[in-house]
Amino acid sequence: MKKLLTLSFALVCLSLASLANNVTTSNIFLTGQNVASDFTLINYNITWENSWRTNTNENNYDGCWIFAKFRKVNSSNWQHATINYVSPGTAAACGHTQPGGSTILTPADGKGVWMYRSAVGAGTANWANARLRWNYGVDGVLDNDSVEIRLFAVEMVYCPQAAFNLGSGGNETYHFRDGVNDTYFPITSENSIACGANAGNLWTAGGQYWFTGTLPAAYPKGYKAVWCMKYEISQQQYVDFLNSIDYNKYVNKNTFNSYQLTGTHPNLVATNPERAIGYISCNDLLSILDWSALRPISEFEYEKICRGGNQVPIANEYAWGNTTLIDLFTPTNQGTSTETWAIGNCNYGAGTSYVPIRCGALATNSTGRTASGATYYGVMEMSGNQWEWAVSGADATGRAFDGTHGDGNLALDGEHNKANWPSTAGAGWSIRGGGFNNAGYPYFFSISDRYYGSYISLGKSSANYGGRGCRTGE
Repeated sequence: MKKLLTLSFALVCLSLASLANNVTTSNIFLTGQNVASDFTLINYNITWENSWRTNTNENNYDGCWIFAKFRKVNSSNWQHATINYVSPGTAAACGHTQPGGSTILTPADGKGVWMYRSAVGAGTANWANARLRWNYGVDGVLDNDSVEIRLFAVEMVYCPQAAFNLGSGGNETYHFRDGVNDTYFPITSENSIACGANAGNLWTAGGQYWFTGTLPAAYPKGYKAVWCMKYEISQQQYVDFLNSIDYNKYVNKNTFNSYQLTGTHPNLVATNPERAIGYISCNDLLSILDWSALRPISEFEYEKICRGGNQVPIANEYAWGNTTLIDLFTPTNQGTSTETWAIGNCNYGAGTSYVPIRCGALATNSTGRTASGATYYGVMEMSGNQWEWAVSGADATGRAFDGTHGDGNLALDGEHNKANWPSTAGAGWSIRGGGFNNAGYPYFFSISDRYYGSYISLGKSSANYGGRGCRTGE
């Protein structure tokens, strides 16, 4: 006879973005075990601030990417939980329970779910007793195994499918342009693109950091819908990641400056949990994204997420859609969960901050796009604060990137294990958007600036290197 699933679980399950604008998960437990089909239900409550859904202008919404990790008791090996998927991925089809006013959608790979508003609205999202069907049998868990389970939630923004323009027609360094006319270049599909110094081809200012040939169809062009992380990776997110991998992986991935955490593995504590993390190498970014079942963004997607679909570019514009650049002054509660700034829309180092700010510190329910430094779709801190790692199309390694998602698992040394992702030797990257200590280089913060359009990092990191991930929409 099969026995009921016994379990223990963390009473406080910190999400990957748990302290970035106060997304929290609680009341997490397993219920409704079905021993015949080897599944159980993960119950949880979730809430986060500054949520929205609109059907005008941007026609988009925010939400959370929610996934679970588990380990068998007396094991240090954390594994990724498989969430049930039945086409078309709706809650009813998949056996989930979605609270009123919410939508739960499962992607085909079952690595997690998206949860978001089901109707137009704005304010704090707050839902209780949502349930996800976890197919524990698929993951090698027996009916009588004791397991510990952790639930993670990452705030995301849905950027719908749309044509858009690369480049602004301005004078940004090595910006994208047409092969003959120095004007912005339209992206109207995910098809392959002819590149070179000919009319109708994709080229760059000065012909720098680009190539002559064909950009493959598989490389993410930004035309498709994508869910992008609303904020840069925070200290708390990275600490949650480190605390939920085994010790050998942790030793290799604990590469950033030690002032950002205290304690010992697996009970590390972030010094400033809400602050965007620094010293993130491209290798570190790939590891946390693979572990989260997300993926890196391409440099095309970076421009789409900032500029928006079907928008006429403004020459030299920043992520908030104009050329108004005001550094941050007059903080309140700097370095805490309630950090705000009275003056400014971009953290670039001319003011008094000179450290990364709290993720989402400039956003409230009433701030407009310029004041909050938000992109067209509502993604935060894409200009300034921390440099954004983005997969470059300028070298063969970057061009081989095909947009596949992480699978939640890492190699034994803690590195990503995905084919066709950028090289862990450092090739295939660009960095975009500038950092908190780049006051002397205002052009770095422009959407279309490609000063570092091809950046061979060789795994190095700096205090102003951060990043975020995304997932292709379904």
